[in-house]
Amino acid sequence: MLSKFFKFSLYIGIAGIVLNIILFATNFYYELVIPIFEASMEDGPLFTFIDNLVFFTPCIFIVLFAAYLIAGLVYKKKHQEKVEDKVTEKLEQKNDAIQKELDEKLDFLSYKLHTNCPNCGAPRAEDEKACRFCGASLIIEKRDIK
Repeated sequence: MLSKFFKFSLYIGIAGIVLNIILFATNFYYELVIPIFEASMEDGPLFTFIDNLVFFTPCIFIVLFAAYLIAGLVYKKKHQEKVEDKVTEKLEQKNDAIQKELDEKLDFLSYKLHTNCPNCGAPRAEDEKACRFCGASLIIEKRDIK
Protein backbone atom coordinates (compact mmCIF):
# COMPACT_ATOMS: atom_id res chain seq x y z
CA MET A 1 0.00 0.00 0.00
CA LEU A 2 2.74 2.46 0.95
CA SER A 3 4.72 1.63 -2.16
CA LYS A 4 1.90 3.10 -4.26
CA PHE A 5 1.72 6.17 -2.01
CA PHE A 6 5.44 6.85 -2.35
CA LYS A 7 5.87 5.60 -5.93
CA PHE A 8 6.21 9.09 -7.44
CA SER A 9 7.14 11.01 -4.28
CA LEU A 10 10.30 12.45 -5.82
CA TYR A 11 8.50 13.91 -8.83
CA ILE A 12 5.39 15.02 -6.93
CA GLY A 13 7.48 16.51 -4.13
CA ILE A 14 9.71 18.51 -6.47
CA ALA A 15 6.75 19.66 -8.60
CA GLY A 16 4.80 20.69 -5.49
CA ILE A 17 7.73 22.62 -4.04
CA VAL A 18 8.39 24.44 -7.33
CA LEU A 19 4.71 25.23 -7.86
CA ASN A 20 4.31 26.62 -4.35
CA ILE A 21 7.50 28.67 -4.62
CA ILE A 22 6.06 30.20 -7.79
CA LEU A 23 2.70 30.81 -6.08
CA PHE A 24 4.40 32.45 -3.11
CA ALA A 25 6.83 34.49 -5.20
CA THR A 26 4.14 35.81 -7.54
CA ASN A 27 1.59 36.18 -4.74
CA PHE A 28 -0.95 34.71 -7.20
CA TYR A 29 -2.74 32.48 -4.71
CA TYR A 30 -3.05 35.28 -2.17
CA GLU A 31 -4.43 37.74 -4.73
CA LEU A 32 -6.92 35.12 -5.90
CA VAL A 33 -8.28 34.07 -2.50
CA ILE A 34 -8.06 37.10 -0.19
CA PRO A 35 -10.64 39.27 -2.05
CA ILE A 36 -13.25 36.64 -1.21
CA PHE A 37 -12.51 37.01 2.50
CA GLU A 38 -12.28 40.81 2.27
CA ALA A 39 -15.79 40.99 0.83
CA SER A 40 -17.33 38.65 3.39
CA MET A 41 -15.60 39.66 6.63
CA GLU A 42 -14.92 42.68 8.71
CA ASP A 43 -11.49 43.65 9.91
CA GLY A 44 -10.45 41.97 13.13
CA PRO A 45 -8.32 39.22 14.58
CA LEU A 46 -10.08 36.48 12.58
CA PHE A 47 -9.47 38.33 9.31
CA THR A 48 -5.82 38.94 10.25
CA PHE A 49 -5.39 35.24 11.02
CA ILE A 50 -7.00 34.19 7.72
CA ASP A 51 -5.02 36.86 5.85
CA ASN A 52 -1.74 35.50 7.24
CA LEU A 53 -2.80 31.89 6.73
CA VAL A 54 -3.68 32.51 3.08
CA PHE A 55 -0.47 34.46 2.53
CA PHE A 56 1.71 31.70 4.02
CA THR A 57 -0.25 28.72 2.64
CA PRO A 58 2.26 28.13 -0.19
CA CYS A 59 5.07 28.10 2.40
CA ILE A 60 3.15 25.54 4.45
CA PHE A 61 2.68 23.41 1.35
CA ILE A 62 6.38 23.72 0.51
CA VAL A 63 7.19 22.20 3.91
CA LEU A 64 4.56 19.47 3.45
CA PHE A 65 5.83 18.57 -0.03
CA ALA A 66 9.40 18.52 1.25
CA ALA A 67 8.37 16.19 4.09
CA TYR A 68 6.53 13.96 1.59
CA LEU A 69 9.58 13.89 -0.67
CA ILE A 70 11.93 12.99 2.20
CA ALA A 71 9.55 10.36 3.59
CA GLY A 72 9.26 8.82 0.12
CA LEU A 73 13.02 8.65 -0.28
CA VAL A 74 13.45 7.10 3.17
CA TYR A 75 10.70 4.55 2.46
CA LYS A 76 12.21 3.62 -0.90
CA LYS A 77 15.66 3.20 0.66
CA LYS A 78 14.26 0.94 3.42
CA HIS A 79 12.26 -1.05 0.87
CA GLN A 80 15.34 -1.46 -1.34
CA GLU A 81 17.37 -2.65 1.66
CA LYS A 82 14.69 -5.26 2.47
CA VAL A 83 14.72 -6.51 -1.12
CA GLU A 84 18.52 -6.65 -1.13
CA ASP A 85 18.48 -8.57 2.17
CA LYS A 86 16.01 -11.12 0.77
CA VAL A 87 18.07 -11.57 -2.39
CA THR A 88 21.26 -11.89 -0.37
CA GLU A 89 19.64 -14.48 1.90
CA LYS A 90 18.45 -16.52 -1.09
CA LEU A 91 21.90 -16.37 -2.67
CA GLU A 92 23.53 -17.44 0.60
CA GLN A 93 21.14 -20.39 0.87
CA LYS A 94 21.84 -21.37 -2.73
CA ASN A 95 25.59 -21.04 -2.20
CA ASP A 96 25.39 -23.11 1.00
CA ALA A 97 23.53 -25.87 -0.87
CA ILE A 98 26.10 -25.82 -3.69
CA GLN A 99 28.97 -25.84 -1.17
CA LYS A 100 27.43 -28.80 0.67
CA GLU A 101 27.08 -30.71 -2.60
CA LEU A 102 30.67 -29.91 -3.56
CA ASP A 103 31.91 -30.98 -0.11
CA GLU A 104 30.06 -34.29 -0.46
CA LYS A 105 31.58 -34.86 -3.90
CA LEU A 106 35.04 -33.97 -2.62
CA ASP A 107 34.57 -36.35 0.29
CA PHE A 108 33.46 -39.08 -2.10
CA LEU A 109 36.45 -38.46 -4.36
CA SER A 110 38.81 -38.79 -1.42
CA TYR A 111 38.24 -42.59 -1.38
CA LYS A 112 39.50 -45.23 -3.77
CA LEU A 113 36.58 -47.65 -4.22
CA HIS A 114 35.98 -51.17 -5.52
CA THR A 115 33.92 -51.32 -8.72
CA ASN A 116 32.21 -54.50 -7.47
CA CYS A 117 31.46 -55.56 -3.92
CA PRO A 118 34.32 -57.70 -2.55
CA ASN A 119 31.81 -59.64 -0.44
CA CYS A 120 28.90 -60.44 -2.82
CA GLY A 121 30.20 -59.23 -6.23
CA ALA A 122 27.34 -56.78 -6.89
CA PRO A 123 28.26 -53.78 -9.06
CA ARG A 124 28.81 -50.50 -7.22
CA ALA A 125 26.30 -47.73 -7.99
CA GLU A 126 27.52 -44.16 -8.39
CA ASP A 127 28.30 -42.33 -5.12
CA GLU A 128 28.09 -45.50 -2.99
CA LYS A 129 30.62 -46.29 -0.25
CA ALA A 130 28.84 -49.43 0.93
CA CYS A 131 27.18 -52.26 -0.97
CA ARG A 132 23.45 -51.78 -1.28
CA PHE A 133 22.85 -55.54 -1.12
CA CYS A 134 25.05 -56.84 1.67
CA GLY A 135 26.27 -53.61 3.30
CA ALA A 136 29.97 -54.41 2.94
CA SER A 137 32.37 -51.48 2.64
CA LEU A 138 33.49 -50.68 -0.90
CA ILE A 139 36.37 -48.45 0.26
CA ILE A 140 39.86 -49.65 -0.65
CA GLU A 141 41.81 -46.72 0.83
CA LYS A 142 41.42 -43.05 1.68
CA ARG A 143 43.36 -40.53 -0.40
CA ASP A 144 44.48 -37.02 0.50
CA ILE A 145 42.90 -34.50 -1.88
CA LYS A 146 43.71 -30.86 -1.58
